[in-house]
This record gives sequence, structure tokens and C-alpha cells, in this order.
Amino acid sequence: MRKLTPALVLVALSFFATQSFADHSPKKMMRNIKAFSQLSVTGKLGPFDVNYDKFGSIPKAAKTTIENKKIDKWLGDKFNLAAIVMQDGKPIYERYNAQRKINSNTPLLGMSMSKTAIAAAVGSLLCSGEIKSLNDEAGTYSKFLASTPYGAVSIRDILQMNSGVSPLGRTDEKRFNRKSRGVQKFDGKANVREALNFYKSAARDAGSQMNYHSTDSLALSILVEEIAQQSLAKYFHSEIYSQFGESDFMQWTRDKSGTTVSFSDLVMTAKDWANFGQYLMTQKQNNACLGKFFSEGVENSVATGKKNRSRYGYQSWVFPVNGKAAMVLQGHGGQFIVLDEATNTLTLTISMNEKYKVGNLFSDIGKIAERVSQ
Repeated sequence: MRKLTPALVLVALSFFATQSFADHSPKKMMRNIKAFSQLSVTGKLGPFDVNYDKFGSIPKAAKTTIENKKIDKWLGDKFNLAAIVMQDGKPIYERYNAQRKINSNTPLLGMSMSKTAIAAAVGSLLCSGEIKSLNDEAGTYSKFLASTPYGAVSIRDILQMNSGVSPLGRTDEKRFNRKSRGVQKFDGKANVREALNFYKSAARDAGSQMNYHSTDSLALSILVEEIAQQSLAKYFHSEIYSQFGESDFMQWTRDKSGTTVSFSDLVMTAKDWANFGQYLMTQKQNNACLGKFFSEGVENSVATGKKNRSRYGYQSWVFPVNGKAAMVLQGHGGQFIVLDEATNTLTLTISMNEKYKVGNLFSDIGKIAERVSQ
């Protein structure tokens, strides 16, 4: 492990303050997003060497924008880094924050929107028959998970953050996340399996209460890896990204053994994030196998206990939009993709803060998406 000078320690503490998920400071959020965007160039997050899988090269295509003054009223906020709106599968709005040096070629961190990519991989394995049923216990498919509290938990409960493994709340999540990535006191010791082994027993019965926590997402990463015999990142790239990717660039962090750090960290261009959302919405509308999987997640979503009327499906959120339950990819600090099937509209925003002038994205994203679709 490299010794850190006092100055580097201060940088590290400042940079990874966002990993507590309690500080939405725009300055710190921007530093976090920038570091992940440049990871394939620098190989570092702050002062820490971090492992990652990279596919393709950072694009150098012609930069694109599409103006729409009506939509700009809702999404043209100073905190917004990239915003895309698609109707009937075609882009009608595309905006990037030039002041922050963001453009259509910039790789952008999706934060917890990454979790929906995990679900897509699980859904793909279900569709291929490699997973027989979501009611099956995870230990049936994973030797490692069979040795943990996840062994007797159904895949469905894990997808819905309903495993019961982690204590209620997220106060213990910081240490868990740092161990998975290999930062701060775990510098050079990234290990997803050792992080999951922090939990020796379940905190409560599976299916009894939804609790949003990184543990369930990492358990799914291991599940996919052991079934597919390749990392989640590699499987997602070959089976899912290949269906929608436009830029040919994708990046996802991993631990020292190659296991994908799945609760966050997926990096793609804003266009490819939007294309991912559009791909999922089209699958749902066409009643394709993967679409049925996500539609079932929406229909059987569980209560979150939040005041914003949200529910939770398969590693994605569910909000009422234009009178219909809409699947929503959501990330810390203002990353959203809203699949508004009522009007066939997709709304994407990647931000450094959720507190827009027109409303707080976490509480008002449904209303904002409705305004954008009109």
C-alpha cells in the first residue's frame, strides 16, 4: 500500500465524502464525476489506484446538440451536465454543460443508474434459461453466495432490495463500499466477496422490508459472474450494451479478482445512457422477454416508505408519470432516466446536484417528466 502524505489524505477524505451518500455538494459531486470520467486515462480515483474494465476508446465523434426552448425551461438548470429527451425513439432535445466542459463524447458516471444494468444482466440470464426462476434461492446458482446469508434468499428478493441481509438504513454502507472499490484504508485491497462477508447473518427475514443498500447489488454481481463464467461488466457489454451502444465506449470498476463493483461506477456517454433506457422501454413495449422481466418488476414493485410515492422494482425505481407507473433509473445527486410509456417519452438528466430551480429531482422527477413530455 502506498503511504499517503497529509495533503493526499485530505484530498482523499474530501473526494470520497460522497461515498457516504449524505453530502450532495455540487463541487464534490462534480469532482467525483470527473474522476470517474477520466479513470481510463489516469487509472486513479483521487490518490487511489482502482481496477476497472474498459471497452473501446473515449469517442471523438462530431459533437451534437438539439435545442428545444420549451424543454430547456425544465432541464436547462445550472446543475445539469447532460440532458436528453427522446419521443417515439427519436431525440428531440440534447443539451450539455459547456461551462463544465461536458459534450456528447464525454463519458459520464451514472451512479446508481448502474444498478439497472445489473438487473438487465439477470433478466438476460433468465431469458436464456440459465436462471430457471426468480423464486430460486441465490445459493442454487452461486457457491459463494451459498456460504453467506444470501444463500437462502430468492433472486427476486435481492433484485427488489428486499433480502433482509443489511441492517435498516445505510449507516454501515461507507465501509462496505470502500472495501469493494479498494480506497482509503482498503487501498489496494479491493474485494467484493470480503465486503459481503462483513455480514455474517441476516438482519431480518427476507421479503419483510425493502432496504436500499449496496449489498444486494453486489450479491447480484457475483450471481451473474458465477452463472455466466465472466464478470458482470463483460457479460453486460457483450449481451446488452452491444444491442444499443453508439459510442463503443464503456467502463466499469472491479475488484482485484475481476468482480464488477456493481452498485455504481458504470460509465457511458449520455447518449448511450439514453440509448440504454430507450432499449429497455422498447423491449417492454414489444413484450420481449427482457421487457416482460422489467414490466413484472414494475407491476410487483415494493413500497419504499418514501414520501415521493416511489416504489422499487428490479434494481430500478417506479414513479407515477402521466397516470401510469413508470420505470425510473435513478442515481445519487441527480442522475435519472424516466421511461414514460404513457407518452412514449424518455427523459435523461445527469447532474451534479438534484436541487433544480423547477424542483428537486428526487421528489419532483415525475412532475418534471410530465412537463417535458407535453
